[in-house]
Amino acid sequence: MAAALPTSSPVTPQRDAEFYCRDVVFQVEDVYFKVSRRPFEEDSDVFGGMFNLPQEGHPNGLEGTNDTNPIYLPGVTADEFRALLRVIFPNTSSTRTFTKEQWMSALKLADMWGFDNVRTKAATELRRLIPSHTERIRIARLFSIPGWIEPAIKELVQQDSLSAAELEMLGWATAAKLMLVRESVQFSGTCTCPCNYCSIAHGPLGHPNPANRRFHDEDQGGVWRR
Repeated sequence: MAAALPTSSPVTPQRDAEFYCRDVVFQVEDVYFKVSRRPFEEDSDVFGGMFNLPQEGHPNGLEGTNDTNPIYLPGVTADEFRALLRVIFPNTSSTRTFTKEQWMSALKLADMWGFDNVRTKAATELRRLIPSHTERIRIARLFSIPGWIEPAIKELVQQDSLSAAELEMLGWATAAKLMLVRESVQFSGTCTCPCNYCSIAHGPLGHPNPANRRFHDEDQGGVWRR
């Protein structure tokens, strides 16, 4: 007779050691977080709208009022949510030693839930922590961060070489345009490519033919941001 397969018992959620205090209970993975409702209601477009919805009566109380009926947040890890909370509820050292990954978690959730102030702070810190121009372009595209792409393109145009990993991170369409600019620019001040995007890297160049502005105009519509 075959032995019965062992069955795993369900994991009992635990209260977070750092963020379990007052007001509203969230469950993220197998962790309960209890934090002040106010910043979620006032600073987040998503949660502000959710908290304003009428709730039906529930035998375990209104959603988010206790561990029995928490607000469940799917698709998020406990570490990501904890990083966001450390930015929302800072103390003297909560974000001072943040890693790039923790700021990325805060940016991801702030962008997802409409915490504009957290999003701005996370983007500012990430710009300091990410020296790679290709990675800055990738993140700027992912989260629509203004003011990151053109300076990064400028640096890449002037960079001696680009690795295969950098080209892949840029995406082949952008990489092809970038290589066209790099090969076409003559540092004497003339440019043989049709885009004049190289003016970002080398200063304004002449346009002997108005049609030469085509790629430059395309960039104003977001071609380089794809």
